[in-house]
Amino acid sequence: MEFKFKKVDSEELLKEIFRVRYEVYCEECGYLPTSDYPDGLEIDEFDENSIHFAAFADDRVIGTSRLVMNSKNGFPMNEHCHQIDIDNSTLATDSVVEVSRLALRKSFRRRKEDGIYAVESYLTKSQGGILAENPEERTEQDRKRQQPVVILGLYKAMYHETRRINFSHWLAAMEKKLWYALKTFHFTFQEIGPQVDYYGPVTPYLGFIEKLEKEVNDNSPELWSFLLDGLDEKYWPEFMRSAAQKR
Repeated sequence: MEFKFKKVDSEELLKEIFRVRYEVYCEECGYLPTSDYPDGLEIDEFDENSIHFAAFADDRVIGTSRLVMNSKNGFPMNEHCHQIDIDNSTLATDSVVEVSRLALRKSFRRRKEDGIYAVESYLTKSQGGILAENPEERTEQDRKRQQPVVILGLYKAMYHETRRINFSHWLAAMEKKLWYALKTFHFTFQEIGPQVDYYGPVTPYLGFIEKLEKEVNDNSPELWSFLLDGLDEKYWPEFMRSAAQKR
């Protein structure tokens, strides 16, 4: 199976990712009423100020995410997370975006235990997954599981656009198990508020792009190479450009 990830660049593709969101958030999870979207496209007031991304498996759209930019509407997080420990002046800048509407089609999530992010197979039970806490108790099949390539691929696409536009922070309202999954790959987000009920229990987080870059570079060189692959060198972080110039 061949996976591809890209920024949405056509109305046709935009409609398809809205259809994915409708399938996941309305039909499957019931977070939003299907009656509000008679055309089968889940669209909200933040979409016009967002950069959208699509994941493909053999040319079929299987997942999506978006980066919501600052506007008069604020951020989606503001509607539900009312106790955020972050300076308002930081949120008011154009360098902050919110990672939002991350979802994978159910038809792609083949394991019955998979939620909308399909990360459960890579997490321990205490983290919201299915793996035994003790590595010695895991099966051979558990050990052979690959990385959650679709989630990482969508984050790679968002990272590339973040670097091209020079965003400095990522906001995100995440389930704990998604936070654990990202932390496994050294995408460490800082908790900035209490858990709330926002399409299920989620916690508000803030990611500092420069800090995320250094943590991934220092702790997971293979993933760091994956993230940089395809990104023009002029958009690389300063510490990488300096290293490249010394070679």
